[in-house]
Amino acid sequence: MGSSGQEKAAAVSAPSEIAQNLKVADENSTFKYDESARNIVAQKSVLAYILKSALGEYAEYTVQEIAERFIEGEPELRKTAVHQDHPDREDVIGMMSGDDKIEGDPTADKSQRDGTVYFDIRFIAVLPSDGGRIEILINCEIQNRDTPGYPIPKRGVYYTARMISSQRGTIFKDQEYGKIKKCVSIWLCEDTADTRSDTINRYSFTEECLRGDFHEEKTDYDLMTVVVLRLGSKGEKSEDNAIRLLSKMFSTNLSYEDKLDALQNEFRISVSRKMSEEVQSMCNLSVGVLNKGISVGKMEQAKETAYKLKDMGLPIDKIAYAVEVGIDTIQEWLEEREEMLVK
Repeated sequence: MGSSGQEKAAAVSAPSEIAQNLKVADENSTFKYDESARNIVAQKSVLAYILKSALGEYAEYTVQEIAERFIEGEPELRKTAVHQDHPDREDVIGMMSGDDKIEGDPTADKSQRDGTVYFDIRFIAVLPSDGGRIEILINCEIQNRDTPGYPIPKRGVYYTARMISSQRGTIFKDQEYGKIKKCVSIWLCEDTADTRSDTINRYSFTEECLRGDFHEEKTDYDLMTVVVLRLGSKGEKSEDNAIRLLSKMFSTNLSYEDKLDALQNEFRISVSRKMSEEVQSMCNLSVGVLNKGISVGKMEQAKETAYKLKDMGLPIDKIAYAVEVGIDTIQEWLEEREEMLVK
């Protein structure tokens, strides 16, 4: 190869290498941010706020009572695979997470990770009951956006179904269906449009008596519950404690000191050194994302351009290419505008 050919090859490979390094850096930053977010949410004091808001069984108890009396053991973080034909965390290291964020070394062989989805946080809670001990299995998922391209409630139903089916062979065998434990999947959506921000939706099984006056025990059919908490900027001033707490922790507007003050003085949570470090890590990574991302002004300009191109009849993929953002983002912008027009 001549000198001109070598120069051309170098010119091609150098940008490719830079792009790959930037991609790896982005993946590492995202992984570290998500890991810190999970570690904060997995604190019993934080989970107690979530349970009090999400499940009616705990509504009458204080968060301290919930944390000390009803949450058992230590929460499990990203250890168990959601799909039954995928290996758990102790079996294979370095896998792709549920929202396609890379776990572990992003440069590792991707073929070992593709498609593997883990439960973010799982733990056992005890239901307040006078009729004996009743355990429920709870999964808590942190979702970057509430419009990921599929309905969050459907994914939540799938997760609870998997948690129930996985009990066979461990909690019950053969025809011992009476031993099945209730499963709850709670979804925390960080980046939410103002029209959906500061909301909580719960989905569960109910009995409908179509004829006669016979009723089964509620504990015999109330086995699957999905709860979606949508946070966002409005959530920082929510009257609901869990929404307000989580919105402040995920906020890109509040400083590290503001978040610590909220945890300690507003929510009466004793902050350990480890938790303090996780909050600091989230703040640092959030600042990094904002600094390298599109400025607010440019983002608004891109939105207006996207709206105009849509009105001209361009397909979403062409719009995404024109304004240089992802197709999912374009779809979310258009949905937000549609909601505003309906209102």
